[in-house]
Amino acid sequence: MADQLTHPSFTPPSADTHLIPPPSAPIVAAEPVPGLLPGHGLVRVNIQGSVMTSSMIVPSLMIDGRLLTSRYGVNAFQVPAGVHKVEAYAQWMRRYGQASLDVNVPPGAAVEVFYAAPLHQFTTGNMGLTKQPRKGVAAMVVLLSLIFVPLIAAMVLAVQFG
Repeated sequence: MADQLTHPSFTPPSADTHLIPPPSAPIVAAEPVPGLLPGHGLVRVNIQGSVMTSSMIVPSLMIDGRLLTSRYGVNAFQVPAGVHKVEAYAQWMRRYGQASLDVNVPPGAAVEVFYAAPLHQFTTGNMGLTKQPRKGVAAMVVLLSLIFVPLIAAMVLAVQFG
């Protein structure tokens, strides 16, 4: 190895070259959790919003293709250590807000995942390791302004001209 580093044909890698390839699932700093089965970890999926701010129908949650019972707020599931696919979606007249994330769950630790359903059913949701923004804010503002601006204008004109 030392001969290779001093050999005239050896050129060191540039500063922007990654010597270690990135893993397929994000590496996260996980906190230790007592009371787990040996070789297991915890996936905490935070479904952002509530019945009042999102939808009366709670988004559906799947881990490794298995549909799980979910609610707004924190949903904790014990899983074997390793890489797991977390998926969520909302459904009203059709399925929308799909989002997924592969997470690496260390043994004896917990990984936090956050899901935010969109404000309308014509886009995907957001899922990540930190709190997520909700998609569709601009479309919702445009839609509400198309409804309420003419209504308020009609009320003002009715009051002004009797």
